[in-house]
Amino acid sequence: MAHLIYSAISSLDGYIEDMDGKFDWAMPDEEVHRFINNLERTAGTYLYGRRMYETMMVWETDPNLAADSPLTRDFAEIWQAADKIVYSRTLTSASTRKTRIERTFEPETIRRLKETAEQDIV
Repeated sequence: MAHLIYSAISSLDGYIEDMDGKFDWAMPDEEVHRFINNLERTAGTYLYGRRMYETMMVWETDPNLAADSPLTRDFAEIWQAADKIVYSRTLTSASTRKTRIERTFEPETIRRLKETAEQDIV
């Protein structure tokens, strides 16, 4: 049975974007990036809403991120290897491989996935 892991980089008051809607304030340093890579390495599936998926898809669509350092290349490989399920009523197609779009979030479906998955769900 897989673990269901909730993982987020956020401010102490729970925000993931700054007042301008940007996420760049959360760029981890080398130590934190290494920790995140090791945490995410067990992921076989990511569960996203549309906005977080659109933030994260650059790990496949922007080759400059992976070229930045060995740590970012490692994370890009981890992210691209996992399946992605995106919950959205407005997204018409996925911009990355190994991605499917679901219109509604059903907790029972996630319970079944957790029971049958061989790798963790993040």
